[in-house]
Amino acid sequence: MSGSGRASGCKSPALLAGDRWATQVFADRGFTPEGQPRSVTPPNPADPARRLPQTTIDQAVARYHHDKATAFRIDDSAATAFYENPIHTMNVSMDDVGVKKQKASGRAPHTPAKDHREYVHNTIAHGESPRGHYLLNGLGTDAVLRLLIAFLLHHQMLADYDIQFFVDGARALHAAILDRLAGWLPIRILLDGYHLQEKCKVELSLALRGSKIRNAVLDELLPLRWLGRVDAAIAYLRDIPDSKRKSGQSVDQLIGYFERNRAYIPCYALRRALHLRNSSNRGEKANDLCGAGRQKHQGMSWSPSGSVALATVTTLSHNQGLPTWCEDRQLSLKWVA
Repeated sequence: MSGSGRASGCKSPALLAGDRWATQVFADRGFTPEGQPRSVTPPNPADPARRLPQTTIDQAVARYHHDKATAFRIDDSAATAFYENPIHTMNVSMDDVGVKKQKASGRAPHTPAKDHREYVHNTIAHGESPRGHYLLNGLGTDAVLRLLIAFLLHHQMLADYDIQFFVDGARALHAAILDRLAGWLPIRILLDGYHLQEKCKVELSLALRGSKIRNAVLDELLPLRWLGRVDAAIAYLRDIPDSKRKSGQSVDQLIGYFERNRAYIPCYALRRALHLRNSSNRGEKANDLCGAGRQKHQGMSWSPSGSVALATVTTLSHNQGLPTWCEDRQLSLKWVA
């Protein structure tokens, strides 16, 4: 399903149909047209059934510790944290892709500097629950979150499911999710484990003197990241001696990244031991299939309506709803097995 955002000006029939459908869902259930409840009440404390039993967690910790040295064991605080029961969880992976924006007057006489290019931002959300999976797309995070709320209302899932977002480190995405949903829905945000690992590699490559020093630091830092030990990771970064850093460089930016995202960094090791997700790769793959793979790095530029319309066709196809739309102009709202 696709959404254009209320002010985007896109005229794709499928986009407009998605917006109209969402507006009707909200009206039927007493929500505002933007997808907010008219009377906001804080979410109830998590039902015990929505979290994995502590005995299951303790058994996973014991198995993990079986062949691990003390320094590489899971902290007690991580062992008592919340770990979702997949039966009562809606996992949402969101990813945003920017493609080169088409000039209104045609091809520009010269190519502007990369930092000054204008981009069209398309957002894809991959939703997964025990019922199946479903893709949503639109021009921007706000439009897609609006559709997500409507979709969950339509399937009567807001009362019985927690929503867990897997995202990269984009501040705007975090802010949009919290602004839209925090305060009235039980939500959690998890930072993609692979993205955090790559962030460490990139920042240390910029700050440290050569690959040997960088790799030695990563050998110490990445296990802390894997265990979710944010404080220990920050302390280790602060103790890196000046002799290992390039002149005029510091690791303050990476330290700030850990600080800013500490609430979203879990114990990835224990999550894997519990067979829970650590990655937003489903959203990134969906974005590649629905937009980036066709629209990026192909020597082309796109209008907002053209970019999101092409992504919409692929999204409809993935949701097995393209025949229904082409024949009856009806959106498929069924979960895909």
